[in-house]
Amino acid sequence: MNGTSSNVEAGHLPADAIHPDHGPGHAPAAVAMVPSAGDWTKVATDDRMHYCMRQLVDRYGYPPAGAAGIVGNLWAESAILPNRIEGSSPSTPMRARNFGGVTTNFTAAQIMDRKSPHQGPKLPGVGLAQWTSPSRRSGLFRHVYNGAALGVDVLFNMDAQLDYLDNELRTSYPGVHQVLSSQAVSVATASDEVVYNFEIPGAILSGHSKLSRADARVQTVFKQRRSPSNKALTAYQSFGGPVTFEPFPGASFFHTGQRSPIIAAMHQRLVAEGCNRYQSSANADIWGPGDVKSFAAWQRKLGFEGDDANGTPGKTSWDRLRVPNV
Repeated sequence: MNGTSSNVEAGHLPADAIHPDHGPGHAPAAVAMVPSAGDWTKVATDDRMHYCMRQLVDRYGYPPAGAAGIVGNLWAESAILPNRIEGSSPSTPMRARNFGGVTTNFTAAQIMDRKSPHQGPKLPGVGLAQWTSPSRRSGLFRHVYNGAALGVDVLFNMDAQLDYLDNELRTSYPGVHQVLSSQAVSVATASDEVVYNFEIPGAILSGHSKLSRADARVQTVFKQRRSPSNKALTAYQSFGGPVTFEPFPGASFFHTGQRSPIIAAMHQRLVAEGCNRYQSSANADIWGPGDVKSFAAWQRKLGFEGDDANGTPGKTSWDRLRVPNV
């Protein structure tokens, strides 16, 4: 592009660059606390709640109360840690007992390729929602996000797991989705609906059947999960208004040696989107070869080719990345 954005990059996305369900108006809602290496244990709980709330409200269109019902349940299931496995603690989310009862640090591949009764973690639950059944668990690793199935990398990608969760709600749990999408839904109703008809933990089962909503044991679980759901709504509200994003600064802005907090924020977003081609996180605010390679990966992810994927940001790819305003 030689310092100028091409006509394609300037505003004409390839057809496959637009999510078929969400359209071009629903790009990821980014916020500044995205961890550079996908390690969400280093992000405060309220920030994790706020991040997921923003995604669910801004990207997927849930009302705040409906989103809070989802996020409160994710907190109860996984502490909102995408790489959390069942039986682990929040501080060591990939450490749990194996089939022999020995506490083990598992690799992402061992978690994905778990085979009962010999290989990987003893308990099957994995990810934000602690997906447990074989079909839902394998579906997480096969889920196509931004044009690619991430496999083991999905364990470190909050955005991809939220996309999988939303896809499940829309396609496999339409009744739950309808409740959560109602503008009139309350936090309590949303939280109860998620736990009763989506998560369905063992605490609300008798044998293989759900206890009635009126059962005291179910009411206890409802009460337990409403608390983090209300906390999620508070976290969302406490951060103020909608997240704003950096406008496209022009292709000429991106030249070797350019230093700016905008570049550091862009670096963080590229890493979060799985386009990390950096050799180091040092000097993240200075434009260099790692930025060119990483941004080119982002352009290819959007479906651009040739000169339109040469690593120099154009308006379309920049706007789609949604770099938080700094």
